Amino acid sequence: MIIIDRLVKLAVICAIFFTIYDVIEFGQITWVTRLMSFLGL
Repeated sequence: MIIIDRLVKLAVICAIFFTIYDVIEFGQITWVTRLMSFLGL
């Protein structure tokens, strides 16, 4: 359970970082769209 907890915290931190980066760089949140296209969804 400790590993899952740490992975969830890491995912949240990454999502926040990617969101801030996208807003600064592109002016909008694009990482969700890029993730979906990468996964083929």
